[in-house]
Amino acid sequence: MMPGVQVEEIWKALCTGYAKNSLRQMLRCRLNIDLDDIVGDGPMKDMTFNLLDAAEREGWEVDLVREAYRYNPRNPDLMRVYQKYGFSVAADVQQSGARLTAGEQPVTDLNFEVTVNANLPPFDVVAWRENMLDMEGRVCRVELNNGTPRKGTGFLVGPDAVLTNYHVMQPIIDDVGKAAAVILRFDYKKLRNGQDSWGVPAKLHADWLIDHSKFSPAEKQGKTPDIPPPTPDELDYTLVRLSERLGDAPIKSEAPASPRRGWVRVPDGGPPLSPDMPLVILQHPNCAPLKMALDTKALMALNANGTRVKYATNTEPGSSGSPCFDLNWNLVALHHYGDAAFGHPPYNQGIPIAAIRQRLGEKAEALGGDLPQ
Repeated sequence: MMPGVQVEEIWKALCTGYAKNSLRQMLRCRLNIDLDDIVGDGPMKDMTFNLLDAAEREGWEVDLVREAYRYNPRNPDLMRVYQKYGFSVAADVQQSGARLTAGEQPVTDLNFEVTVNANLPPFDVVAWRENMLDMEGRVCRVELNNGTPRKGTGFLVGPDAVLTNYHVMQPIIDDVGKAAAVILRFDYKKLRNGQDSWGVPAKLHADWLIDHSKFSPAEKQGKTPDIPPPTPDELDYTLVRLSERLGDAPIKSEAPASPRRGWVRVPDGGPPLSPDMPLVILQHPNCAPLKMALDTKALMALNANGTRVKYATNTEPGSSGSPCFDLNWNLVALHHYGDAAFGHPPYNQGIPIAAIRQRLGEKAEALGGDLPQ
């Protein structure tokens, strides 16, 4: 059992979160387990206790806790246990780049909800958190594994297509022989007991490079990165193809009935960008498990030709290639600048997703379009 979590807490959460039929459905859909094969029929309290006992004895209690919450994310007891296990994404809540809290908070923490509601127009945080569960499974840690320490973040934008920065993948583009060593790792978490949940590693396809666009010469030298402004062909992105259609695959490979992973939709025109709008960035900073930066008053300016958008949101090394969303989880930009691992940037900025979509042209066929049902 996870340190700091009592058996009674998990037992209670399963009892309040499920009836017999819904528990049977969750186990079958999310873990490919038949409840009747594990425990006999009887009172719900007895069935859930025996189920938990079997899960702990057989070593799949962590899977049970994770999937029980993901199947019913509105139950507060399941949410608390999920958080205690360390599955909840840590959030850095900011306003105009300044932290609103003393430190990071799990998005399932009540204090997170209070902080966000106090600094944003009213919105349904619970529904927002449910949508985040989908999005977090589509973001990956980029591991070059080729002798260079540089790593970054990427995200699925199609069944087998991942978008990240050009400057993240440049060592591989310059030396394609190293492509076989690249790993794009999804669902990476560090549990409260200190163990790593290594998630799902994906490799690059033999024909992996779909498209790329370099950063501008001014950004490379760093002193005046916006003079002259980047052109529509200097968007610092790389679109790569995976060796498998991970977006079409079930989240739990051993449970074929579980929901498909899906991908982040790249809109045709891109949502409107307006001054002071909030921004959400999902990232793997410093190669750490997935974290979130939510800035309630982030957007500063869009440059004249629509190739860059500046924001106040502070990020960390390893955040390059992260997706930037509005509050409705619409993709608005690809984060690329502000990462201390890439020179010494004077501000934080991204590439408007509309500019990337436009430049892709015919290669936009690699994008997924509408999400799978």
